[in-house]
Amino acid sequence: MMTFLRGREGAWVVALAAVAALRVFLLSAAFPLFSNVDEHLHIDAVLKYARGYLPTPDNVGYEPEMGRLLGLYGSPEFLLPASGPGARTPPPPPWRRSSEAMLRSIERGEAFFARRTNLEAMQPPAYYALAGLWLRVGRLLGLQGGALLYWLRGLGTVLVSALVMASYGFLRDIYPEDAFMRLGVPVLLCVFPMDVFCYVTSDALSPLVAGIGFFLALRLIDPRQQGRCRSHAVVAVMMALAFLSKYTNVALLAACGLCTAIALRLRPEARRLHGEGGCLLGMWAFIAASCGAWLLRNLLVFGDLTGTAYKIERMGWGRKPLALYLDHPLFTISGVRTFFGELIPLFWRGELAWYREPVASSLADGVYTVTTVVFVVLAAWGIGRAARPRTARLAEAVALFAVLTAVAILAGLSLPYVFHEKSNPSAQLPYFIQGRLISGVLVPFLLLYVRGVAVATSHLPTARVAAIASWVCLLAVACVAVVSEVWLHWVVVTSEYNLFHLP
Repeated sequence: MMTFLRGREGAWVVALAAVAALRVFLLSAAFPLFSNVDEHLHIDAVLKYARGYLPTPDNVGYEPEMGRLLGLYGSPEFLLPASGPGARTPPPPPWRRSSEAMLRSIERGEAFFARRTNLEAMQPPAYYALAGLWLRVGRLLGLQGGALLYWLRGLGTVLVSALVMASYGFLRDIYPEDAFMRLGVPVLLCVFPMDVFCYVTSDALSPLVAGIGFFLALRLIDPRQQGRCRSHAVVAVMMALAFLSKYTNVALLAACGLCTAIALRLRPEARRLHGEGGCLLGMWAFIAASCGAWLLRNLLVFGDLTGTAYKIERMGWGRKPLALYLDHPLFTISGVRTFFGELIPLFWRGELAWYREPVASSLADGVYTVTTVVFVVLAAWGIGRAARPRTARLAEAVALFAVLTAVAILAGLSLPYVFHEKSNPSAQLPYFIQGRLISGVLVPFLLLYVRGVAVATSHLPTARVAAIASWVCLLAVACVAVVSEVWLHWVVVTSEYNLFHLP
């Protein structure tokens, strides 16, 4: 089992996975509970699924214990202004106050949820079902209260370490002679500052299931996999899980469709129903049936396929007529610049805030933006420019297709709605630029990024010099991510509301 982790490289990958898990654990523990990225909605949805919930229009109210949990463990540090009107030193945590003050805090939490409904409760179920099982395990271990919620956050450490190891296992097959490519992606995954693993959110599962689905879909192109229906079955399961984790992961289903089309084009035997063609047909039948069953249920229960009409209505977004789509700023040069200028940093580092200020560095954001544009463009340019194994070139082409499709989905979602001033997206910034929404293309993106580094150094005098330069460049970016993350998050460690200060 996991024989690919044997040997010196395997030991390095296990170490990288351990570092990734430690990094996520420390950040998860340092930030207080109920982050600004709607964590209370996701925690409530997990509590619902832990008791066997299925969404219906009449059961989207918050769970009874949410008021107590928010009152006891919620921190005002996310939303308090750092200066100006309303700025103040946060009070001590409720567990350090008098019993009367603690009771008042719980009552405020209960009043907050009593008049609200959970707008995430109708979203795809895969992450919430998995996290609900993880929560039940925590309860079996005797955890409760704040410790149980931090245990729930701890699921991110498992997901990120599994992602590091799984990525190396697949990349070893794609790049058997290229150590930089098969190790470069795990190195970046180890330190990548995307924060979705650090708090409770449905976006945390997408990188793993969509990443594995992406790699398995690539195997459909490999002639060595012909006739292996077990492999096709795993592709089907992963693609269904990706879609049922986040609808925007339909970009990975599109990439799987491209792999299927390439396989049919390259190998005549893949068109025979009595052989590999039957496996492909069964794979797509399973994907269609599992995803279609959830969409049909939404249509019957909520009246729309995705179950998002209620959420959109409650958020106050209006609908544009089709004729007005072209009036969107995305169809201007400045709009495109704004869209990508905001999306790229948010994809890298996420949206966590502290005292209403993004946990961000303009210098690090600049490095992320510039290097992303340069290296992805170089990777795209290099796909057909060098005599390399067809498997590697096809993998990079499919990765590029997946990333561009995911970005196109966010751009397309920005067009139909009229946003108001206080929503996100807003009337001032009418774009879906939340990188977490396309976290499912993290692995394809990093594959392109690392390949872009290799292309940038490929014209150096010797292969050894090029390899050294590639590693220096990649490790420099990794250092920027690590140093900026430590510097930006150091103040959070001192919060009296985090795991290190729980009673």
